[in-house]
Amino acid sequence: MSKIEKKCVSCFQVLSDATRVRILKGLQERKANVASITEALDVTQPTVSHHLKLLDSFGFLQKERRGRETYYSFNKNFPCKGCGVFTSPIKL
Repeated sequence: MSKIEKKCVSCFQVLSDATRVRILKGLQERKANVASITEALDVTQPTVSHHLKLLDSFGFLQKERRGRETYYSFNKNFPCKGCGVFTSPIKL
């Protein structure tokens, strides 16, 4: 498997979790902090933080600091860092 194929597999693995998909879906509509995401999804704060960290590491999120809070939103121009699958055609 090539390096780019491995990166693409990792990117798709991030998207293969239902909680992460729900987070992304909600963040497409509005910005939210960890507490509001936790409440909306009825999952624990550590779980939400874990998923946000993964989504952020692949470029799916934008972050905005407001005092002590961080607000997250969906990065409409996400590159899926390291994985060109969403920004260029796939050659088979």
